[in-house]
Formats: sequence, structure tokens, C-alpha cells
Amino acid sequence: MSSRDEPNTTLSLADGERTNRRSLPLGVRWLTGKPEEVDLLVGTTLVIGRAAEADLRVDSGGVSRRHAELERQGPLFAIRDLDSRNGTFLNGRRIAHAALSESDVLRVGDALGVVERVDPEQSNRPTELGGALFGPSLWSLLEQLKRAARSDLPIVVLGETGVGKECVARAIHLLSERAGAFHAVNCAALPSGLAEAELFGYRKGAFTGADQAALGHLRAAQGGTLLLDELAELPLPVQAKLLRVLQERQVTPLGETTATKLDVRLLSACQTGLEQLVQDKRLRQDLAARLNGMCLTIPPLRERRADVGFLFGYFLRQAAGGRPPAVDVRLLERLLVFGWPDNVRQLELLTRQLAVMHGHEPLLTQYMLPVSFGRSEQEPVAAPGPRVVAADRNEHDLRTLEQALSENDGNLSRAAAQAGISRQRAYRLLSSRTVDPVAEPPRAEDDAERAPRL
Repeated sequence: MSSRDEPNTTLSLADGERTNRRSLPLGVRWLTGKPEEVDLLVGTTLVIGRAAEADLRVDSGGVSRRHAELERQGPLFAIRDLDSRNGTFLNGRRIAHAALSESDVLRVGDALGVVERVDPEQSNRPTELGGALFGPSLWSLLEQLKRAARSDLPIVVLGETGVGKECVARAIHLLSERAGAFHAVNCAALPSGLAEAELFGYRKGAFTGADQAALGHLRAAQGGTLLLDELAELPLPVQAKLLRVLQERQVTPLGETTATKLDVRLLSACQTGLEQLVQDKRLRQDLAARLNGMCLTIPPLRERRADVGFLFGYFLRQAAGGRPPAVDVRLLERLLVFGWPDNVRQLELLTRQLAVMHGHEPLLTQYMLPVSFGRSEQEPVAAPGPRVVAADRNEHDLRTLEQALSENDGNLSRAAAQAGISRQRAYRLLSSRTVDPVAEPPRAEDDAERAPRL
């Protein structure tokens, strides 16, 4: 999908009040393919396909004339495959009929989308600000940033590791239009014995080893914004002194007797809420009250699957120097259904790895992913089992091959590779049982033509 394409179409499946996210209509946000714009679902069913008479016409590769049907079942919604040639996939698995839930990943042919609460009046185009890409799932957060940025409110940014808390803090600084610099300090990296000196600064000779004066992190952010990352790691004695600095809006460096006035916007970043940190006695109650002017929470990547596609395309363009290769829709599907325990940081590193190892190729496919990708840490590697007789092994390999065929749209070469057997053995296994015809693998140039450009 080219960056020059029009914003993706949003298909609304249900009406609702717009007072909050839960009351927004449930819809499908399409990341690939080019469905036509349609009205809200007024009946009980909606047919997806490439036929002109389909309710939602999707003219993408692999889509049958009448491919699938979205249906309303009271307050619930479901997807039903209409005996399509290439199948309908939900969260990476081929289905015949299944209920739809928020954050489900839906694929019909080469059209890939995410089921989520959507606002038909809201733009689908992501916004880049301060090194952070705000996809559709973060539009409400971006609106909060715009309203709060120009105030002097201290803001706490909450989120798991790797979600981009510092990038959001930079965005707040840019929106604030403060003249000074953005300065970030990792409290976990401050030496316990020197934390006070590092924060407040010191004059030459203030203590052993102070061979020259230091400005300190607070004064380095004068006129700008200071981010205290990993706030909970700040030693409690230093927290008490920081509280006094914030109250008086002035700081006295170690070894000095004259205080310096401060004009600093203070932001904090934590993985745990301030109340919990206070209960755990890792944060002073009075300092928490001083810092908690406003709290912004960044959802983990697994809760905003639609943003995965936008972020992957963004990182890929950066890593490829603005000329990214095409991306097979099945690769993008695997990225969307992955849990991303390390969030955006993990996605960025994976994208850079793909660009380094395979950026010279015209098409990125799921087979280029690292072998360990998607392997659950909770799933132990199975120990070698007892040897099985040939008949049992054939039955086992056949079941594995059939499952791989369903996951690879009938492509025998890919299915055999996934099942760990040769193509010749795959043919022999299939000839022993009546199965659906197996499609020959498409040519690489055909794959590249129908693959989305991100």
C-alpha cells in the first residue's frame, strides 16, 4: 500500500452513541485492499466479494465473487465464509463461521482488516509528532495531548516497557511550544550516591571527584521540558528534595548558597500507576500528589492491532531509505496477531532486521521472519517422543500437511516447507486421500504486484 493512497475505508457494522469508545460502532478498519465505501449496515447481513452486486466490493487478489458474509446476531456480529476458493481467516486461522470481537484480525483474500470501535467521522491517516506515530487507535490520546500540552500541568505518562513513553513526552514538548530544550533523564541510571548531584547540579569542589561544575538535569531543561523516566527508581531521600524544588520553583546546586529560579515543565514516565507506587513505598505520597496533574496511559501494542500495520510501514520506510519493498499480506497478518510483549520497540527492531536481511528483495514474506518469531515463551520445546510406526507417521504428516495447506491458501510448496517435509512426499501423502485441489505457487512477480506497499 503506497503512502500516497487515500485513507483506508472504514466499514461500520453497528450504530451507537459517540459519548465514549465503548459506544462507538463496531467496524472493520481495512489495512490492505481497497473496499468501496458503504453505508452503515441497516439489515442483518452484508456480503463481501468482488462481484459488482456484493454489498462490500473488494477487488483484491484471492477474493471470490461472493467471499464471506458479515451478519448481525442480536447484539453480536459474526463472519461466515461463503465457500470461497481461498478461505476466510480470523486471527490467522481459516474459519467457516465465527463470532467477531473487538481486535480480531480478519482476512479475505488479500484484504486485511482489524475489527474495532471506529468513528466514521475520524480520519484514518496516522500523525507523526516528535518521533511518535499516532495511529487511529491513539487519536483520542493525541487529542488529550493537544489540550494539555500548552498548560503547565505536570503529566504522568503510563505504559508498559517499549510502548513509546519518551516519544509521547517529546510530542507534548513540541505541542507546548516551550522555547527551551526537551531533556530526559533515566532515574534508574542515576548512581544512588550521586542522584542528588546529577539532578540539581554542583559547583567545582563540592565533593570528592567534582573536578568541574555541572549544570544538573533540572537546569539543563530550563525554559523547556524535563522527563523523569522510570520515576519509581529515584531514591526516596532525593524525592523529598525534589518535592521542595518543585514547590519553590528554584534549585540550589550542591556547594552553592544561592538558589536559581526554575522554569521547567515536568513530565514523568512509569510502568505502574502512582497510587500503586505509593502503596509499595517506592514513591512519596506528597511527591505523587505534586506530579499527578494529569495521567495519560498508552495502551500496549496488543490492544491496538490496527496500529501495527501503520507502525510497520513507517519503520520499514525509514529502514529502507524511503523505498521499501512490497509486503505480502500474510506477513502483515502474522504481525497483527502477534502479542508483542516488548511493544513498539520490539516491532521496530524486527522491521529493521527484515530490512537489513531482505530489503534488497522485491517482496517481504512471512518465511523471512526469524525462526523464533511467534514462539510463546510459555510453550516448552517438546521432548523427543517414542518412535512411531510408518502408518502413524504418515497419518501424522498428512494431518500436519492439511493444516499447513489451510494456512497457506492451498500453496503446496509453502505448506510442505511449513510441515517439514519434501514436496515429493507431500504429493504422495495427498494422493493417498481425497483432498481439495492444491494450487500451484504464484510467480514471485505476481506476488510482488498484488502485495501491499507500506
